Amino acid sequence: MQTVRYRVGSRRRRYRINGKRFYPFLALVTIFIVLLVLNWIQEQGLYAKYKISDFKDQHLEIYFDVEAAQGVPWYYLLAIDKAEGISEEEIGTRRSEQIALHLRGIASPQELDQKLKDYRDDPKLIKKIKYEIKCLQHIIEVYEDKVFPVAGNHYDYKDSYGDGRSYGGDRSHEGIDIMCDMETPLLSVCDGVIEKKGWLELGGWRLGIRGNDGIYYYYAHLSRYEEGLEEGDKVKKGQLIGYAGDTGYGVEGTTGQFEPHLHFGMYERDSWTGSEEKAVNPYPFLNAWERSPN
Repeated sequence: MQTVRYRVGSRRRRYRINGKRFYPFLALVTIFIVLLVLNWIQEQGLYAKYKISDFKDQHLEIYFDVEAAQGVPWYYLLAIDKAEGISEEEIGTRRSEQIALHLRGIASPQELDQKLKDYRDDPKLIKKIKYEIKCLQHIIEVYEDKVFPVAGNHYDYKDSYGDGRSYGGDRSHEGIDIMCDMETPLLSVCDGVIEKKGWLELGGWRLGIRGNDGIYYYYAHLSRYEEGLEEGDKVKKGQLIGYAGDTGYGVEGTTGQFEPHLHFGMYERDSWTGSEEKAVNPYPFLNAWERSPN
């Protein structure tokens, strides 16, 4: 039993703290404060930030395609799936299209509450969906306001991400090959800064651009660079940065080892360390940017 003493004038008054009551009460107050802080963090959308690598490529492609077909932002559809906790096996075009029917015609986030009530009038679910949307902000930023990296309409590509490669040792393909004519102009997909420029044995003449969205965009096998570009330079979305070629797979200046094309890669930083980077599949994003009017 603790004793607290106070001096008042020349007299001493003693107050006793009942430990059996005080410490459990203190623990409850602490837990309550922690829960308030966690709830505030969740309300601010700071509790979790999804990365591109948190989702399967084919699932992102489904959401992006349904947005294009139904006119409903893809992240609403993904957020509903996350909030409802459906399994990966349940994710599909048909389910997303059915959900999109309830959200058709949505013109602004202010209309979201009413549209979601039409889907399912459940305040707790609606709150969770809105939280999931906040957690998707990084991927939304990567998706939006981009242009396709190859100018014109004379190109072709398929999903070759992860395919085997043998030159330089057994490895997997960490990007998408966009086949096009020699000297086809190449564009920066977004605003950013040139981090790397120069020769790589595997990539030939290459450029690495750090987008303002945090993604490292990798352009390889260029025939030449647009004049005046140097490491550290800022570039704008749609800016001409170079020309497609067939360089690489040898010492500096090697050409002719394959057909002309742009190897386009995307690398995402680790959200905790901010340094380690992991390749992600550009294919769903390229499809979306190809459809973009920008």
